[in-house]
Amino acid sequence: MRERRPMRPECQSCPVRRDGLCASASDAQLQALGTIKHPLWHVPAGGCVFAEGDGSEMVFIIRRGWAAVSVFHENGRRQVLRFAMPGSIVGFETTADGCMPCTVEALTDLTACPIPRQSLMRFCQTAPELTLRMWSLLAAETISDWRLLGGLGTCTATERIARLLVALCQRQRRESGACVDDDCVDEFALPISQTVIADATGLTSVHVCRTLKEMRAAGLLSFTKGRLRVMDWPRLADLAEMSETPAPQSAFLPPPPGLEPDTWCGDAWHNASGRCHGSSPISSPIGSPFGPS
Repeated sequence: MRERRPMRPECQSCPVRRDGLCASASDAQLQALGTIKHPLWHVPAGGCVFAEGDGSEMVFIIRRGWAAVSVFHENGRRQVLRFAMPGSIVGFETTADGCMPCTVEALTDLTACPIPRQSLMRFCQTAPELTLRMWSLLAAETISDWRLLGGLGTCTATERIARLLVALCQRQRRESGACVDDDCVDEFALPISQTVIADATGLTSVHVCRTLKEMRAAGLLSFTKGRLRVMDWPRLADLAEMSETPAPQSAFLPPPPGLEPDTWCGDAWHNASGRCHGSSPISSPIGSPFGPS
Protein backbone atom coordinates (compact mmCIF):
# COMPACT_ATOMS: atom_id res chain seq x y z
CA MET A 1 0.00 0.00 0.00
CA ARG A 2 1.31 3.46 -0.89
CA GLU A 3 2.14 5.49 2.20
CA ARG A 4 0.16 8.70 2.57
CA ARG A 5 2.22 11.84 2.36
CA PRO A 6 1.59 14.30 5.19
CA MET A 7 -0.41 17.42 4.43
CA ARG A 8 1.67 20.54 3.85
CA PRO A 9 2.12 22.56 7.07
CA GLU A 10 0.57 25.65 5.46
CA CYS A 11 -2.50 23.59 4.52
CA GLN A 12 -2.89 22.31 8.07
CA SER A 13 -2.82 25.85 9.47
CA CYS A 14 -4.69 27.56 6.61
CA PRO A 15 -6.99 30.22 8.12
CA VAL A 16 -9.55 29.88 5.30
CA ARG A 17 -9.71 26.10 5.11
CA ARG A 18 -13.13 26.02 6.83
CA ASP A 19 -14.84 28.57 4.57
CA GLY A 20 -12.74 28.73 1.39
CA LEU A 21 -12.29 26.57 -1.66
CA CYS A 22 -10.95 23.62 0.32
CA ALA A 23 -13.88 23.48 2.74
CA SER A 24 -15.39 20.54 0.86
CA ALA A 25 -12.07 18.79 0.16
CA SER A 26 -11.13 15.52 1.81
CA ASP A 27 -7.70 14.96 3.35
CA ALA A 28 -6.71 12.97 0.26
CA GLN A 29 -7.79 15.81 -2.01
CA LEU A 30 -5.90 18.34 0.10
CA GLN A 31 -2.79 16.19 -0.21
CA ALA A 32 -3.27 16.07 -3.98
CA LEU A 33 -3.72 19.85 -4.11
CA GLY A 34 -0.51 20.19 -2.13
CA THR A 35 1.39 18.53 -4.98
CA ILE A 36 0.30 21.16 -7.53
CA LYS A 37 0.23 24.35 -5.48
CA HIS A 38 3.25 26.63 -5.40
CA PRO A 39 4.89 28.15 -2.30
CA LEU A 40 2.89 30.88 -0.60
CA TRP A 41 3.17 34.41 -1.95
CA HIS A 42 3.71 37.24 0.51
CA VAL A 43 2.79 40.63 -0.95
CA PRO A 44 3.37 43.83 1.07
CA ALA A 45 0.69 46.50 1.29
CA GLY A 46 0.72 48.48 -1.95
CA GLY A 47 2.20 45.62 -3.97
CA CYS A 48 0.45 43.86 -6.85
CA VAL A 49 -0.50 40.21 -6.98
CA PHE A 50 -0.83 40.80 -10.73
CA ALA A 51 -1.58 43.77 -12.98
CA GLU A 52 -4.10 44.31 -15.76
CA GLY A 53 -2.63 43.01 -19.02
CA ASP A 54 -0.14 40.68 -17.33
CA GLY A 55 0.15 37.10 -18.46
CA SER A 56 -0.38 34.90 -15.41
CA GLU A 57 -0.74 31.15 -15.14
CA MET A 58 -1.79 31.24 -11.49
CA VAL A 59 -5.05 31.27 -9.60
CA PHE A 60 -4.66 32.73 -6.12
CA ILE A 61 -6.57 31.97 -2.94
CA ILE A 62 -6.26 34.85 -0.47
CA ARG A 63 -5.23 33.49 2.94
CA ARG A 64 -4.66 36.71 4.88
CA GLY A 65 -5.18 40.38 4.16
CA TRP A 66 -7.27 42.50 1.82
CA ALA A 67 -6.81 43.40 -1.83
CA ALA A 68 -8.56 45.71 -4.30
CA VAL A 69 -9.59 44.27 -7.66
CA SER A 70 -9.66 47.14 -10.14
CA VAL A 71 -9.40 48.33 -13.74
CA PHE A 72 -7.89 51.55 -15.07
CA HIS A 73 -9.60 53.82 -17.58
CA GLU A 74 -7.86 55.64 -20.41
CA ASN A 75 -7.98 58.89 -18.43
CA GLY A 76 -5.96 57.25 -15.67
CA ARG A 77 -8.81 56.90 -13.18
CA ARG A 78 -9.21 53.64 -11.34
CA GLN A 79 -12.46 51.78 -10.78
CA VAL A 80 -12.39 49.34 -7.88
CA LEU A 81 -14.66 46.46 -8.87
CA ARG A 82 -14.56 44.49 -5.65
CA PHE A 83 -12.52 43.71 -2.56
CA ALA A 84 -10.77 40.38 -2.07
CA MET A 85 -10.67 39.11 1.50
CA PRO A 86 -9.47 35.85 3.08
CA GLY A 87 -11.01 33.00 1.12
CA SER A 88 -11.43 35.00 -2.10
CA ILE A 89 -10.29 33.46 -5.38
CA VAL A 90 -8.56 35.85 -7.80
CA GLY A 91 -6.90 35.27 -11.15
CA PHE A 92 -9.27 32.62 -12.44
CA GLU A 93 -10.63 34.79 -15.25
CA THR A 94 -8.45 35.71 -18.24
CA THR A 95 -9.02 37.49 -21.54
CA ALA A 96 -9.02 35.56 -24.83
CA ASP A 97 -5.27 36.11 -25.22
CA GLY A 98 -4.54 34.81 -21.72
CA CYS A 99 -3.95 38.19 -20.07
CA MET A 100 -5.39 39.35 -16.76
CA PRO A 101 -8.43 41.64 -17.17
CA CYS A 102 -7.85 43.48 -13.91
CA THR A 103 -5.26 44.52 -11.32
CA VAL A 104 -5.17 43.00 -7.84
CA GLU A 105 -3.38 45.32 -5.40
CA ALA A 106 -2.71 44.44 -1.76
CA LEU A 107 -4.38 46.91 0.61
CA THR A 108 -2.67 45.28 3.59
CA ASP A 109 0.21 42.84 3.88
CA LEU A 110 -1.21 39.84 2.08
CA THR A 111 -0.58 36.11 1.88
CA ALA A 112 -1.91 34.13 -1.09
CA CYS A 113 -1.83 30.49 -2.13
CA PRO A 114 -0.93 30.19 -5.85
CA ILE A 115 -2.15 27.23 -7.91
CA PRO A 116 -1.39 26.86 -11.64
CA ARG A 117 -4.66 27.43 -13.49
CA GLN A 118 -4.34 24.47 -15.86
CA SER A 119 -3.34 22.13 -13.04
CA LEU A 120 -6.34 23.28 -11.01
CA MET A 121 -8.67 22.70 -13.96
CA ARG A 122 -7.33 19.17 -14.44
CA PHE A 123 -7.68 18.50 -10.72
CA CYS A 124 -11.30 19.73 -10.75
CA GLN A 125 -12.14 17.09 -13.35
CA THR A 126 -11.51 14.47 -10.66
CA ALA A 127 -13.19 16.39 -7.82
CA PRO A 128 -16.68 17.60 -8.85
CA GLU A 129 -17.56 18.74 -5.32
CA LEU A 130 -14.51 21.02 -5.33
CA THR A 131 -15.57 22.38 -8.72
CA LEU A 132 -19.04 23.11 -7.33
CA ARG A 133 -17.47 24.86 -4.36
CA MET A 134 -15.31 27.03 -6.60
CA TRP A 135 -18.20 28.07 -8.83
CA SER A 136 -20.23 28.79 -5.71
CA LEU A 137 -17.62 31.15 -4.28
CA LEU A 138 -17.08 32.91 -7.60
CA ALA A 139 -20.83 33.29 -8.15
CA ALA A 140 -21.38 34.73 -4.67
CA GLU A 141 -18.71 37.38 -5.28
CA THR A 142 -20.21 38.18 -8.69
CA ILE A 143 -23.62 38.75 -7.09
CA SER A 144 -22.01 41.09 -4.56
CA ASP A 145 -20.26 42.96 -7.39
CA TRP A 146 -23.56 43.45 -9.23
CA ARG A 147 -25.22 44.91 -6.17
CA LEU A 148 -22.45 47.42 -5.56
CA LEU A 149 -21.87 48.44 -9.17
CA GLY A 150 -25.60 48.59 -9.84
CA GLY A 151 -25.94 51.52 -7.46
CA LEU A 152 -23.30 53.73 -9.05
CA GLY A 153 -25.66 55.26 -11.59
CA THR A 154 -28.75 55.57 -9.39
CA CYS A 155 -27.63 56.29 -5.81
CA THR A 156 -26.55 59.48 -4.04
CA ALA A 157 -23.03 59.75 -2.61
CA THR A 158 -24.27 58.85 0.87
CA GLU A 159 -26.17 55.84 -0.47
CA ARG A 160 -23.17 54.62 -2.48
CA ILE A 161 -20.86 54.75 0.52
CA ALA A 162 -23.49 53.16 2.76
CA ARG A 163 -23.95 50.30 0.26
CA LEU A 164 -20.21 49.68 0.18
CA LEU A 165 -19.81 49.72 3.96
CA VAL A 166 -22.86 47.54 4.58
CA ALA A 167 -21.66 45.03 1.97
CA LEU A 168 -18.20 44.81 3.55
CA CYS A 169 -19.70 44.45 7.03
CA GLN A 170 -22.20 41.80 5.94
CA ARG A 171 -19.42 39.89 4.25
CA GLN A 172 -17.33 39.81 7.41
CA ARG A 173 -20.36 38.75 9.42
CA ARG A 174 -21.17 36.01 6.94
CA GLU A 175 -17.64 34.66 6.74
CA SER A 176 -17.17 34.69 10.51
CA GLY A 177 -20.61 33.30 11.34
CA ALA A 178 -20.78 35.95 14.07
CA CYS A 179 -23.86 36.43 16.19
CA VAL A 180 -24.80 40.10 16.31
CA ASP A 181 -27.68 41.50 18.39
CA ASP A 182 -29.83 44.24 16.89
CA ASP A 183 -28.95 46.77 19.61
CA CYS A 184 -25.21 46.19 19.87
CA VAL A 185 -22.46 48.36 18.42
CA ASP A 186 -20.82 46.50 15.55
CA GLU A 187 -17.10 46.78 14.81
CA PHE A 188 -15.42 45.60 11.63
CA ALA A 189 -12.07 45.74 9.88
CA LEU A 190 -11.85 48.48 7.26
CA PRO A 191 -8.22 48.73 6.05
CA ILE A 192 -9.05 51.01 3.12
CA SER A 193 -8.36 54.70 2.54
CA GLN A 194 -10.79 57.40 1.49
CA THR A 195 -9.16 57.32 -1.96
CA VAL A 196 -9.96 53.62 -2.32
CA ILE A 197 -13.56 54.26 -1.21
CA ALA A 198 -13.73 57.00 -3.85
CA ASP A 199 -12.47 54.63 -6.53
CA ALA A 200 -15.04 52.02 -5.50
CA THR A 201 -17.98 54.43 -5.49
CA GLY A 202 -17.16 56.67 -8.46
CA LEU A 203 -16.74 59.73 -6.24
CA THR A 204 -13.84 62.09 -5.55
CA SER A 205 -11.79 61.78 -2.37
CA VAL A 206 -13.02 65.22 -1.28
CA HIS A 207 -16.65 64.13 -1.71
CA VAL A 208 -15.99 60.92 0.24
CA CYS A 209 -14.32 62.85 3.07
CA ARG A 210 -17.24 65.28 3.33
CA THR A 211 -19.84 62.52 3.20
CA LEU A 212 -18.12 60.43 5.87
CA LYS A 213 -17.97 63.48 8.16
CA GLU A 214 -21.71 63.94 7.70
CA MET A 215 -22.34 60.26 8.47
CA ARG A 216 -20.19 60.50 11.60
CA ALA A 217 -22.00 63.65 12.72
CA ALA A 218 -25.33 61.89 12.20
CA GLY A 219 -24.26 59.17 14.64
CA LEU A 220 -24.15 56.42 12.04
CA LEU A 221 -20.53 55.33 12.31
CA SER A 222 -16.99 56.13 13.41
CA PHE A 223 -13.49 55.07 12.39
CA THR A 224 -10.56 54.10 14.61
CA LYS A 225 -7.21 52.72 13.39
CA GLY A 226 -8.45 50.83 10.36
CA ARG A 227 -11.69 49.71 11.96
CA LEU A 228 -15.27 50.75 11.36
CA ARG A 229 -17.77 51.04 14.22
CA VAL A 230 -21.38 50.99 13.10
CA MET A 231 -23.34 52.94 15.70
CA ASP A 232 -26.78 52.61 14.09
CA TRP A 233 -27.01 49.54 11.88
CA PRO A 234 -30.72 49.84 10.92
CA ARG A 235 -30.29 53.43 9.71
CA LEU A 236 -27.11 52.61 7.79
CA ALA A 237 -28.76 49.58 6.18
CA ASP A 238 -31.80 51.69 5.25
CA LEU A 239 -29.53 54.26 3.60
CA ALA A 240 -27.94 51.44 1.63
CA GLU A 241 -31.39 50.12 0.68
CA MET A 242 -30.15 46.73 1.82
CA SER A 243 -32.22 46.36 4.99
CA GLU A 244 -34.41 43.73 3.33
CA THR A 245 -31.57 42.10 1.39
CA PRO A 246 -29.43 39.33 2.89
CA ALA A 247 -25.77 39.12 2.00
CA PRO A 248 -25.19 37.01 -1.15
CA GLN A 249 -25.59 33.32 -0.47
CA SER A 250 -23.16 30.67 -1.60
CA ALA A 251 -24.73 29.74 -4.91
CA PHE A 252 -25.30 26.05 -5.75
CA LEU A 253 -24.64 24.86 -2.19
CA PRO A 254 -27.70 23.39 -0.44
CA PRO A 255 -28.79 24.89 2.90
CA PRO A 256 -28.64 22.82 6.07
CA PRO A 257 -31.86 21.11 7.17
CA GLY A 258 -34.49 23.49 8.51
CA LEU A 259 -33.29 26.66 6.74
CA GLU A 260 -34.79 28.18 3.64
CA PRO A 261 -32.39 28.42 0.65
CA ASP A 262 -32.77 32.20 0.38
CA THR A 263 -31.62 32.72 3.97
CA TRP A 264 -28.67 30.33 3.94
CA CYS A 265 -25.30 31.99 3.51
CA GLY A 266 -22.19 29.85 3.92
CA ASP A 267 -21.86 29.03 7.63
CA ALA A 268 -24.46 31.54 8.79
CA TRP A 269 -27.98 32.61 8.00
CA HIS A 270 -29.47 36.05 7.64
CA ASN A 271 -32.86 37.32 8.69
CA ALA A 272 -34.91 39.71 6.59
CA SER A 273 -32.92 42.75 7.74
CA GLY A 274 -29.62 41.22 6.65
CA ARG A 275 -28.37 40.55 10.18
CA CYS A 276 -26.33 37.41 10.58
CA HIS A 277 -26.82 34.75 13.25
CA GLY A 278 -24.35 32.03 14.08
CA SER A 279 -22.05 30.88 16.85
CA SER A 280 -18.47 31.80 15.99
CA PRO A 281 -16.78 35.03 17.14
CA ILE A 282 -15.88 37.70 14.61
CA SER A 283 -12.46 37.10 13.11
CA SER A 284 -11.50 40.09 10.98
CA PRO A 285 -8.59 40.42 8.59
CA ILE A 286 -5.59 42.54 9.46
CA GLY A 287 -6.09 46.26 9.08
CA SER A 288 -4.26 49.54 8.58
CA PRO A 289 -5.11 53.07 9.73
CA PHE A 290 -8.07 54.61 7.95
CA GLY A 291 -7.54 57.95 6.31
CA PRO A 292 -6.63 59.72 3.10
CA SER A 293 -3.95 57.94 1.09
